[in-house]
Amino acid sequence: MKQTSSDAFRGALEGSDVVLEFGHALPGARTPGESKVDLDVRIAMPPVTAKRLILTLNEAIQRQERDVRFRRTDFPALARAPDRAQRGQKPINAPPDPSAEKAALLLRLVGDLGIPYQYERSFRISADALAANRYLLTLNTRDIPGGPLERVLEICRHVGMPPQAHATAKQNFAMANCVHFGFEGDARSIIYKLYLERAVPELEARQARAAFEPVLQHLAFKWDVVKNVHVVTRYLWHPFLSEQQIEARLEEVYRQLAPSRSLEIAKAVMVLAAQRVPTERLQYLEVQEDENARWSFDLNLYGARLQVKAIQTQLQAMREHFRIRPGQFQALYDQIKNRPLGHVAGGVHRNGNDFFNVYYGVAGFPHFAERFG
Repeated sequence: MKQTSSDAFRGALEGSDVVLEFGHALPGARTPGESKVDLDVRIAMPPVTAKRLILTLNEAIQRQERDVRFRRTDFPALARAPDRAQRGQKPINAPPDPSAEKAALLLRLVGDLGIPYQYERSFRISADALAANRYLLTLNTRDIPGGPLERVLEICRHVGMPPQAHATAKQNFAMANCVHFGFEGDARSIIYKLYLERAVPELEARQARAAFEPVLQHLAFKWDVVKNVHVVTRYLWHPFLSEQQIEARLEEVYRQLAPSRSLEIAKAVMVLAAQRVPTERLQYLEVQEDENARWSFDLNLYGARLQVKAIQTQLQAMREHFRIRPGQFQALYDQIKNRPLGHVAGGVHRNGNDFFNVYYGVAGFPHFAERFG
């Protein structure tokens, strides 16, 4: 992105867009009150984006005031400050974003297989943090050419899968009727993921339901190439639970955090989905890792055919609970509010703190459990 500075701007409405123009004032005005401006940048945006810009600018100014104890009497001093970006200087480009490069690498490797796959985005919200650079890619193993095991593990090697995780994935690969490649990254952490998903036979699911026992649905391998750590995650499906049974399971998940605002939010999301479809037709899983105290849930809501905006109230409650800046959250919400709502996950993460993951936007999603009638 080009870096520049401006001392003049103009705003206008053109059709349905808000237009902002930035430039530099030039000397030589012919009449009083007239000014000439050398235009540098012209930006057109829809009104909703302009509103987000206003929120973000207000927050930036408030942070500046807090950081340097900014007072109104300081404005003259700022006006005399030297111009740090003189015209004619070579623009300073921001360094490449490592997490963006790593995210693009996985997309390219999966794309090189030349087969269809599903693409699903998500964001994680936790204490003072909103992480939106996350996605899942889903492939049917039968579609993968040239030997699914070899091709999948070759991709994993390219993105730094540790040898121990590689060996365990190889041993368990036969269970997978589909695989999911995952990515999440920020300035401090870059995590790749491989999920092996099995197709649970109907008889096994019915027997598990009768015994009130879970069955293994996913075995996942997650490794951080920055911190050089990895975990193995088990996703356990509790088949065909009623609304009351899911509520009881959620209370167990959040028991160590009681009283928990997150428990109230999770229940509210589940109740909203239950108004659209019986919860027995949703997919409720619990997530555990032997290496730590993680205990969380994952509720598949695609069968309810909701959009993200259907849980706006619950999302705002998450934002307030985790102290996320309103403008930062609104910028994300406005982009995704009309996307299909997929999974909502939450509970106790491996660091011992509560969190929520919200998945959205996958195309051609399956209707879980319809094959069981």
